[in-house]
Amino acid sequence: MRADRLVHALFALLPAVAALTTRDTTAPGRSAEVIILGGGIAGISVARTLAQEYNLTDIILIEGRDELGGRAHTVQLIGPDGVNRTVEKGCNWIQGPGKEAIQELADKWGLESTPTNYTDIVFFEGKWGVEGNASEPRGSFLTDDQVLEFTEGYDNFIDNAPGYSDWRTNNSLVDISVRVATSIMDWIPVNPMQMLYEYWNVDFTFAQPPEDSSFANAFGQEAGIADSADRFVTDERGYKYVFVQEAKEVFGRDLSDPRLQLGTTVQTIDYTDDTQVRVETDKGEFFASRFVVSTFSVGVLQHQDVHWEPRLPDWKKEAIFSFNMATYQKIFMLFPTQFWGDTEFILYGDPEQRGRYAVWQNINAPGYIPQNTSTNVIMVTAVDDMARSNEKRTDAEIQAEAMQVLREMYGDDIPQPDDIIVPRWNSDPLYRGSYSNWPLGVLDQHHENLRQPVGNGRVLFTGEAMSPEAFGYVQGAWLEGQSTGRGIGECIVNGDCPEVEIYEALTTCAQVSSAEAFKRKRSMSRVPRRSHSPGAARRRR
Repeated sequence: MRADRLVHALFALLPAVAALTTRDTTAPGRSAEVIILGGGIAGISVARTLAQEYNLTDIILIEGRDELGGRAHTVQLIGPDGVNRTVEKGCNWIQGPGKEAIQELADKWGLESTPTNYTDIVFFEGKWGVEGNASEPRGSFLTDDQVLEFTEGYDNFIDNAPGYSDWRTNNSLVDISVRVATSIMDWIPVNPMQMLYEYWNVDFTFAQPPEDSSFANAFGQEAGIADSADRFVTDERGYKYVFVQEAKEVFGRDLSDPRLQLGTTVQTIDYTDDTQVRVETDKGEFFASRFVVSTFSVGVLQHQDVHWEPRLPDWKKEAIFSFNMATYQKIFMLFPTQFWGDTEFILYGDPEQRGRYAVWQNINAPGYIPQNTSTNVIMVTAVDDMARSNEKRTDAEIQAEAMQVLREMYGDDIPQPDDIIVPRWNSDPLYRGSYSNWPLGVLDQHHENLRQPVGNGRVLFTGEAMSPEAFGYVQGAWLEGQSTGRGIGECIVNGDCPEVEIYEALTTCAQVSSAEAFKRKRSMSRVPRRSHSPGAARRRR
């Protein structure tokens, strides 16, 4: 939670004195000192840092979409009267460790947001189940006393988890999953409402179940932020607005600068040549005389949507495939009337399937979008297996299932939605998921290798997944891009090129020390890990 703490990118850079390199002079505008791959938050941050802090303007930014923003991605719900409502397909909250950097941007550009109240919540115990047998009695909304019966055990776990985590860390014990931790501390959900409450606290935050999340790293990341105010972005210009405005300060107000290549898909990164890196796209080739910066998500790297020449080394691939890319799907529905009341969150406990259309958020809650007759929006979240399964189904099929749940809660006479938006992050080759999550069994050394360069330091990796403290968060992308840009700037301008150590092989020891790993050492500029103290997790990225 320290705004001034920049996570230093660890990469090996060629000395600035090795300056004279070969350019492709036959293709004007196709070569630069630095090529940035990806026009999302991290890519914009790298470009802004190079231009504004180091006056390095010999750059090219390549983006697959026709607009900037990456996973800061707005979409439009369209009502029958033609009135549109902007909603965030991707990141929606200003939250998490180091969020001050993003709040500063929001303040600078006047981004509208509203505090999220995670205590403004009602619980519904469902009875119909997956088949939706309307002949069965409906479930019911629960009283406070009924809610206390199934929440008290998990809340006790939350109260004691920080001390337990510290004890494990201080005694050098192996990492365990969140599921193992909850079980050791006597939280073992057995009924649908207990499972719902756990889903609300774990899956809704990490987009993965307790079995797949690291207790020390993923869960520990929430330490110290449980009481901080998360802000839900409601601005009609979209969350991406602040980042696009920053990009305009580099590439011009109309973003027509030839250094910005939109609608261009990267196909191959060839770092065979010692003098330049070749980037092959669907619009032709580009050449970097110094550095190529990949901002591709872990999911894109895992799917191998981009061809690498030569193939990535084993230590790099081990790191890439060890980390998780989670899928978090926000399904928005636009209705002609608001029939769900003013409560901010509605939680539905399915009697048969854990997490099935479990968390509903009222986007017309007080402080959110105005209540009126045309833009009444409710959002339901799906994560992990359910989200990936939804991507293979039609919007109409998903709408029918969601409406079954709404009818059980609010009656048969509720109207059909005027519009629905179902994001499909995992199947999109530009993203391959929503954000990263630290899984069980991944060591600090794996994560450091994830951040390391290849090709003698000429191909760098940055983005939210590379952040030791803010992986999965917007600020993870922004601060890592900033740090990468500063590393490049210091190297080119001042000849101060950071060095790194690469862990080429990790031993079978659960806790690996530097002496127990085979390393190719380029420096000792290591980043100390945070203390692992978990806290309550009820925030969305």
